[in-house]
Amino acid sequence: MDVRNHPDAPDFEELRDIVVEPVPRAEIETRRADGGVLVEDNVRERDDLNVVAYIGPETDGTEAEHVGIPLYRLVQLFGTPQFPEFQAGEDIGWRTDETFKYLLRVKHKGTRGELPPKWLMTIHDSHVRFAASVAEWRDDDAEFTADSTLALTTYALAQQIVLEPVECVYEGIRF
Repeated sequence: MDVRNHPDAPDFEELRDIVVEPVPRAEIETRRADGGVLVEDNVRERDDLNVVAYIGPETDGTEAEHVGIPLYRLVQLFGTPQFPEFQAGEDIGWRTDETFKYLLRVKHKGTRGELPPKWLMTIHDSHVRFAASVAEWRDDDAEFTADSTLALTTYALAQQIVLEPVECVYEGIRF
C-alpha cells in the first residue's frame, strides 16, 4: 500500500513542522574515520508495515514515475549524493541494490509527541524502487528496527520531498 494510504502514516499537514538538511560529506567521512557505522532500517522492505512510496499523483501506482525522477529532484534540491562511494566516476562494481543514497538530518519542531526532536534518514533506491530508511550512527553494523511511527513518518517525508517538481522553468519547460 502507498504510504499515503497507511492508517498510521502522518498526513501532509503534520510534516510542516519538520526541517530536513543534508549531512555534509566531511561529517560522514569524519564519523567513518572515528569508527562509526551508519545502520539503516529500510522502511520499504519492512514486512510489518508493508508500504511503498509511489512517486506520482495516484496512490495506487498507476501513474508512478520510475526512480530516476526522485533522483533528479534530489539533485536539484541537495546536489549530488554526499557518500564518497556514490560519486560519479568511481568504481561501481560493488553496487547491488542501491545506486544513490542521501543522508539527511531531520529536525521536528512540532507537537507530535511520538517523534524524537531529531533523527537521521537516508533517501535511496532499493532494488530499482524509491526507498527511505531511518538511520543511526553506531559502533557496529548490528541491525535495528525503528519505531513504526518514526519509520512511517520518515517514508512519508521522503516521498513528499520528491513528489512535486522543484519550481524551475527553462525555455518554457517546468522542471
